[in-house]
Amino acid sequence: MSAAELPYVDPGPRSGPPDALLLDIGGDAGALLVHAPEAWIGVELDVTKRGEPRSHHRHLLIRRLRAVGGDVVAGLLPDLTAGAYTLWGPAGEPLASVTVEGGQVTEVHAGAVSG
Repeated sequence: MSAAELPYVDPGPRSGPPDALLLDIGGDAGALLVHAPEAWIGVELDVTKRGEPRSHHRHLLIRRLRAVGGDVVAGLLPDLTAGAYTLWGPAGEPLASVTVEGGQVTEVHAGAVSG
């Protein structure tokens, strides 16, 4: 297994400054932030344009992020073209339909862990 294929390892709760995240939004580009249960740390979710097959997806890794008020468990896609998307869960099930707006961060709460 190459280093690029090693699974994500969560460093656990941390202290210190917040993570620096770069968003490429404005015009017709927005961002998607997905809050998830802690048990999903290291899980990759998929995002597709609504109506497109799941094979045309982008990956979104759920990880622990250090924020101003403390750690959060979430995944971020920093640059999505404005439009309607489907968020797919860890077992390949549709989790949510979301609409990303240009120049904005769309937030979704993924909910409870299934099966």
